[in-house]
This record gives sequence, structure tokens and C-alpha cells, in this order.
Amino acid sequence: MGVAQEADRVLNLRRESTNKGIFYVAAAVVVAIFLLLTFTRLTTNQVSNLLKISPTDPVLGNTNAPVTIVEFGDFQCPTCGSWYGSPGSLIVQNLVLTGQAKLVWKDFDYYGPDSTLASKAARVAGEQGRFWDYYRALWSKQGNPNNGWASRPNLVQLAEDLGLDLTSFQQSLNSAKYDSIISDNFNLGKHLGVRGTPTLFILGPTGKSIMIVGDQPYSVFQQAINSVS
Repeated sequence: MGVAQEADRVLNLRRESTNKGIFYVAAAVVVAIFLLLTFTRLTTNQVSNLLKISPTDPVLGNTNAPVTIVEFGDFQCPTCGSWYGSPGSLIVQNLVLTGQAKLVWKDFDYYGPDSTLASKAARVAGEQGRFWDYYRALWSKQGNPNNGWASRPNLVQLAEDLGLDLTSFQQSLNSAKYDSIISDNFNLGKHLGVRGTPTLFILGPTGKSIMIVGDQPYSVFQQAINSVS
């Protein structure tokens, strides 16, 4: 084989390799677009249906309030703590306690085992009618993620500080009764597009829904509620 023929052969091989590379990139783009379209097929009404309140959901406020605010959160999440400290507390004061909206908690624990344990502890407190008291107490005691502030002894101490029945509290905390609920909430969040916390869904009385991500100001929630009402 001559030098010119060998050069042509090498060039052709490079072209074939480049074409294959382009094909694989194009195929990956097509798959990504398909997945994106599959996810975005969820309409606002479908979101509202998936987020219908179940008997296991902690609800703050009048259950007949026209607007529902669903919070996907992690008690170890610093941004969640920041959100509750300002816009969250204003939402409770101005919208939930006035009957305009109700707040629903959904566990989305991704920081680690202490996150799940804190979610379980709050739900166990709910057995004694104190979920939301424990919810507020967790935010007030929040430290850095996974530094031990949400350890079992600290969660039990928090229950004692709130005057809960510790025998009942510890028995339930040691059980697995809430494991599937917490896991199902996490999977539901992923299905709805939740990628971090806090993520909140504002649901209107006619099925309209708006997703708000992160520590957004109170005005954003006001605008969302006006939009879905």
C-alpha cells in the first residue's frame, strides 16, 4: 500500500470515528429531550392530584382553606431553617392563621440519617398532637448538618422540653412505623421534580399549582397565592 493510500485509509477511519461520536452525542441529546418531555407532561392539575392531603400528612391551619401550601423539607437543611425564620413564619401568621391557606409537611430527607430521625421524631410528637410545636422547636435548635444536633438523645431531650410523654415518644421513635411514609414522600418529591429543599407547591382551589424553590421572599408567595386563587 502506497503512502497516499495509507493516508486516505487513516483519514477515512478518523471520519468514521467522528461520525460515530456525533451520532452518540445526538442520541444522548434525543434521550435527554425525551426524559424532559416525559417529566413535563405533569400538568398543574396532575400535580394537585398527586399532592392531595392524606391522613398521614401533618396539616397546619383550617383544612378547608382554599389554598394549600405543601412544603418538601429536611430539618437539617440550613436553607429550610432560613426560610422558616422569615417568609415561613410570615406565611403562618398572615396566611395560615387567617384561614387563607393551610400548610402541609412532606419529608424530603437527603442530608443523612439524622434528617430521617428528625422527621420521625416530629411525626412521633404528632401522635401527642404536637407535630407543629416540635417542627418549630427543630428549626430553633438547628445546627450544621450532621454535626449531631439531631441525634437521638437530643431529639428525646427536645421532646422532654416540650413536656411530651417520653415513654410513648421513645417507643414510637424506636419503631419503623414512619419509615415507609418518609420514603414515599421522598420518592413523590423526586417524581414532582423536587431536587432540593425547601421546595414548596402552592395549590389553588381549581387545581392550579406553582412550584417555588429555595428561600424566596414573602412577596413571591403572595403573588403565587394570588395567581392560583
